[in-house]
Amino acid sequence: MRAEPDSPERNESSSSKFWRRRRRELSNRWRGLVLRNRLTALVVDRVSVCRLLAYYLLESVGVETKMAESGQEALEFIGEDYDLILVDRYTNNMNGLETIRLLRERHMRSKIIGLTSGEIEIDRAAMIQAGADDCLEEPLRANALADILAEIDRR
Repeated sequence: MRAEPDSPERNESSSSKFWRRRRRELSNRWRGLVLRNRLTALVVDRVSVCRLLAYYLLESVGVETKMAESGQEALEFIGEDYDLILVDRYTNNMNGLETIRLLRERHMRSKIIGLTSGEIEIDRAAMIQAGADDCLEEPLRANALADILAEIDRR
């Protein structure tokens, strides 16, 4: 007997499949990632699942990570130095573009990576114009993040 589309059985199955894929993804570059330096990160995302995924990925390799769900909240954390700042394109209170612009106006030299679940090429261009160093597609992929962390760690 098949589960109804919104039934707990179906949702649990979909969730289990999602996490199994995530665990498999953690192989390759992620498992081989060894950071030589103590790194810090700030994750700015309105979607709690995306925020937590980034947090757990970063923390799992020893990156001290803080989270904010809005651009305004992220700006309150400024004063601390971060090696990496991940900013969702669509945040609460102010959008990701404005958040990135304000971070750069406040002379943040952190590597800023925009995150989007929308049109990656359009959002990448807009985020880089706002001051981001690059843009990644959500849901965040461990291997893409590993490359960025390895680059930051080499500095």
